[in-house]
Amino acid sequence: MFLDALLSRNERLVASAAKLAMEGSIPANTFVLDLDAIAANGEAIRSASSQYGLSIYWMLKQVGRNPLVAQALVRPGTRETVSVDMACADALMTNGFGLGHVGNLVQIANADLPRVLRGDPEVVSTFSVRKAEQIAAVARELGREQAILLRVADPTVDNYLPGMEGGILLEELSAAAKQIQGIEGVRIAGVTSFPTMSYAAAGQPQSTGNFSTIMRARDVLERVGVDVQQVNAPGNTCALTVPMQAAGGATHIEPGHGFLGTTPYHLQFDDLPEVPAACYVSEVAHHFGGRAYIYGGGFFVDDPVWLEPNFRRAALVGTTVDELLEHREPFLGSGAGDGEGFGGIDYYGFLDANEERAPIGATVVMGFRMQSFVTRSQIAVIDHLDGEPRLLGIFDQLGRRLPWHE
Repeated sequence: MFLDALLSRNERLVASAAKLAMEGSIPANTFVLDLDAIAANGEAIRSASSQYGLSIYWMLKQVGRNPLVAQALVRPGTRETVSVDMACADALMTNGFGLGHVGNLVQIANADLPRVLRGDPEVVSTFSVRKAEQIAAVARELGREQAILLRVADPTVDNYLPGMEGGILLEELSAAAKQIQGIEGVRIAGVTSFPTMSYAAAGQPQSTGNFSTIMRARDVLERVGVDVQQVNAPGNTCALTVPMQAAGGATHIEPGHGFLGTTPYHLQFDDLPEVPAACYVSEVAHHFGGRAYIYGGGFFVDDPVWLEPNFRRAALVGTTVDELLEHREPFLGSGAGDGEGFGGIDYYGFLDANEERAPIGATVVMGFRMQSFVTRSQIAVIDHLDGEPRLLGIFDQLGRRLPWHE
């Protein structure tokens, strides 16, 4: 869906990815990240955040918790990271990065709590009094106090992405907070919810009901004597959303697709400071039934809500860079998906193309919003030296360099 934006705002990435793939340096089923663009995008978000007094936790799960990306974004000596789950936390700690916000969407399971708390996170999210008690028990064993964020909820006004519901009900928050205040080993630092910015609304950024919920929750906590240091407002964040998040009362934001230039706002506006910084590379494997089969593994796509009624996905195909930049073929989906859908086991994706238009071995480049952490794709990080693409490494989803691609 981001193919046109890629070609209009960062054609160099497409050409570089294709060139390296055609040379054999980048294999099929690989997301290619433009480190130059990511660093510039991150600086644009940081500049806006500094102007409005917001602190940042960078979300890295969609880029496979990549250490080169983290190094380009996170200021040395800080803990400007968010771990959506335990895999994020492990990858960050293994690669030498501090833990900022842990448990953003997935609370930390009991067996993992000692390892996380030994990593000294700034804040750990909890959805219940019971989880706060479990965190506190481990903190006491380690001889420390852990700051926590209370995930809060008001289902009458909140919006939740499927499977991401949860939190202390606003009507029960006062009693829950008082109970947690009496637990040795934890300290309430603030509140959070997700998503606080709309993913579906067209036009200028709009806050969700979740944003009003965390602000009302802040007031509840202050009334019971909590020193609220964080109002954490994650979701769909980029430089464009920062003024609204700040005006709404946020103190912390969690940019992810913002630094990739792949929020829905980047589809609507072509003058935002962030440019698209990722593409997907594949290769034609074979033909069958009038379709070209391309190697899959990375086809988790979460943008259908933004599709125009007549939108049709396409892929760039070619045996030379120049040919690829000018040659599109319709994309028919992957796995068992029908009607441009995406099946669960995506050994292959399908192009509506014969062998003449998409010969076996031809390079394929696509531009869709990546969520690599739920795929089995590889991550290639490139930059440019004297105008030429330079491959900095190929990694897995836990931010580990793949030695067989060195």
